Amino acid sequence: MPTIDAKTLTSFTSAIFERSGIPSAEARQVAQSLVLANLKGHDSHGVIRIIEYVDWVERGWVIPTGHLEVVREQPCILIASGNFGFGQVVGREALTLGIRKAKQEGACILSLRCSGHLGRVGEFMEMAAEAGLVGFGMTNTHGAGVLVAPHGGCERRLSANPLVGGAPLSDESALVMDMSTCTVAEGKIKVARNKGEQLAPGLFVNGQGEPSTSPEEYYADPPGALLPMSGHKGFALSMFCEVFAGALTGAGCSKSGVARVANGFMVFLLDPAAFCSTEFYTNEIEALGNFVKSSRLMTGFDEILLPGEPESRERARREATGIPIDETTWKKICNIALSKDVSVPEIHHEGHEEREGMKGRNA
Repeated sequence: MPTIDAKTLTSFTSAIFERSGIPSAEARQVAQSLVLANLKGHDSHGVIRIIEYVDWVERGWVIPTGHLEVVREQPCILIASGNFGFGQVVGREALTLGIRKAKQEGACILSLRCSGHLGRVGEFMEMAAEAGLVGFGMTNTHGAGVLVAPHGGCERRLSANPLVGGAPLSDESALVMDMSTCTVAEGKIKVARNKGEQLAPGLFVNGQGEPSTSPEEYYADPPGALLPMSGHKGFALSMFCEVFAGALTGAGCSKSGVARVANGFMVFLLDPAAFCSTEFYTNEIEALGNFVKSSRLMTGFDEILLPGEPESRERARREATGIPIDETTWKKICNIALSKDVSVPEIHHEGHEEREGMKGRNA
């Protein structure tokens, strides 16, 4: 399996995007966000997305020069459109304004529509936490991207509809929640398919409504459907993601006949100083973390990790050892690079360094 360091992968990804007609600044930001997802261990939202993003630009689904536009602003309310720019770009622009408003007003309800795929939305919760704010958000796919069956059904009716949250801790780290309301992100099925691996039971049904572990069956004709997380509970959470991120943002709820994948995003940003006090909040969250970690361990566990800790540890490990990318994904990315006249970087492969056997001009 190829392994590549983060800096090299970021430059390579940025070069592919620039040669795909994406301005340099935007290309760099998207590349950084994708590689950050890989570093955090979320390969489903990492550079595997190059394959889709280049296609979406060519289709006109993503506008590379699209940026945030404030539609309406009121005390504690910010309503914005991303003009179908890259989600990693307009998402950060939206959060920057929302954070500023929350600091001024004590709270901000941020509504974003017409955003390109936001990618790993936990990144935006990390932004909020770094600013000392508590954040909670809901996402939908603008009516498209229907992948998930309702509880009791076996046909696609909802998107993955992620829930995200962020809360600062006293040591400059943060509690970070980033999870889909279905059993597994669809990107993880793509990763498993590219690796030639089966998935765990209970994640999805095939086109006949039967339980399956085969990624190929999920992408067959008729297609399979993901299942909601924890049955009726995940289904209910997903429906409310549609209420907030779909209906209230103006993005639109899941439906048939919508091809363009984009995101609606509703975020609540709260300043602890406006609700209790920063000191009270910090002391309580620190005590909560210590109390939770003091529990006796179940068999098979070495420690209790708070939300966000696994990703922080994985980032440290991958920064030291490199980012692994499965063979199929790497070949697809390299083929795109060569079609854009971008040279393929040197990589580590199966314990030794080698030059990928394809040529191209230097980016």
